Amino acid sequence: MRVGIGYDIHRFVEDRLLMLGGVEIPHIKGLEGHSDGDALIHAVCDAILGAAGFDDIGHQFPVSDDR
Repeated sequence: MRVGIGYDIHRFVEDRLLMLGGVEIPHIKGLEGHSDGDALIHAVCDAILGAAGFDDIGHQFPVSDDR
């Protein structure tokens, strides 16, 4: 049996959408991040990648990659 654990944290910032689980949450601040800053989806992705034996989402999609 393989198990993956994922967690993700982002800082609240002004002038950014707040996305959680792919849903936009009305708020005056959003989560800073390289992409959408969706900490929930990113944590789920990390858990799935970990269970599959891969590196976390940060290794798959590094900040240095503009794609």
